[in-house]
Amino acid sequence: MSFTKLPDGRFVQIGGEHEDFYDADFCIYNDVIVHDTNGKFNVFGYPKDVFPPTDFHSTTYVDGFIYIVGSLDYKGTRRFGETPIYRLNCKNWSIQSLQSTGDNPGWIHRHKCRLVEGKLEVTDGKVCTQVKGKEGIEDNLNVYQLDLATMKWNWIS
Repeated sequence: MSFTKLPDGRFVQIGGEHEDFYDADFCIYNDVIVHDTNGKFNVFGYPKDVFPPTDFHSTTYVDGFIYIVGSLDYKGTRRFGETPIYRLNCKNWSIQSLQSTGDNPGWIHRHKCRLVEGKLEVTDGKVCTQVKGKEGIEDNLNVYQLDLATMKWNWIS
């Protein structure tokens, strides 16, 4: 799961997992929990077609929104060669899937993301791949930037 601190002091907890994939109780969450500064919280649940189960993602707060990038997700549900991106509105807690173009990192997880001059910069992590029908995981050795104004990815190095 991720925790993102908002400018007003609240924390937003997104997704995550319970147990490991081989455990009978394994579950990946697609919820958002908003923790206020007084110890209270609100839980928001979303249909899977709006916000699918998300784990090992990154979150970055930008101007009233939290950008959620990447996920490991359940085996068999990954879309190889794509990078999932969602935007959470911190005023009304609506969430939307964002489409992007360009050279994306692929189905990335366990990565780092930071805001650099209006762009989300993604480094490190792991990328899920599929070769001849077999799933694999590779280290991400590249740096990618997503321009939030154009939603275009660029491979930096």
